[in-house]
Amino acid sequence: MYNPETIALNRRSWDTISAHYQASTRISTDDVHYGPLAPGERELGLLGDVAGKRAIEIGCGGGQNAIALTKLGATCIGVDPSPAQIAHARRLALKNGVEVQFAEGVAEDLSGFPDGYFDIALSSYAFDYVTDLRQAYDEVWRVLKPGGLFVFCLSHPWFQAVGWHLAGDPDAPEIGDYATWPAVEEWDWTYEDGTTARMRGHLRTLAQIVNELIEAGFVLERLVEQNVADVEGASDEELARFPYVGLFDVSSQEYKVMRRLPYTLIIRARKGASQHG
Repeated sequence: MYNPETIALNRRSWDTISAHYQASTRISTDDVHYGPLAPGERELGLLGDVAGKRAIEIGCGGGQNAIALTKLGATCIGVDPSPAQIAHARRLALKNGVEVQFAEGVAEDLSGFPDGYFDIALSSYAFDYVTDLRQAYDEVWRVLKPGGLFVFCLSHPWFQAVGWHLAGDPDAPEIGDYATWPAVEEWDWTYEDGTTARMRGHLRTLAQIVNELIEAGFVLERLVEQNVADVEGASDEELARFPYVGLFDVSSQEYKVMRRLPYTLIIRARKGASQHG
């Protein structure tokens, strides 16, 4: 069910770490990203030609994807629950010389937008935080035009189940109990200066993610299971290929596991003629 308490917790946490996150992560404003060290829209081509189309980015964070879409010719609105992230997005859009509308909001409630308004809905790593998956899917379906495109990515559930354990993460002493999902997980996001925030995410199986999407009336067109790229010894020019580059230790066990297992799940779907109940 839709959980306002969890949404409020994550909103406060993102407000706390927003400045640190934006300073420590390089996210392009010229190419849409689909997660860390993954090919962007220029390579994957999931959105097609966005020129002249209306787009909404759900969970827009610092606004980089919304700005990139605008540069590509779309009219874009970015929605995020965190006022600090929205403030960063507005500053970044101004710096990039583009006009993007940003508003506070969550995937489960897009009531500020009319039915059938958007050609494209995009979301990158926000659906890990969605408290009611079906309600969010229903809202995306509602605001899209008939045949509208929905492209989103989130943590791959198989990595969530076994990847962190294989990486030796102290918060994952055992393999996740995939068979009992959906489940809720909590963790602390901590930076070197001691800034920390409690985050709450949601664990769902691949079947739950895909089947609820289909039941909400979407037609699944493409599914991408994306590991992180091999960047050991990569030059700055080679790293520039990736629109999202965070802090990675290529000698770590975590990175080795991220190279071998799918880390990001990317889904392209289209609004069908009707919902299936």
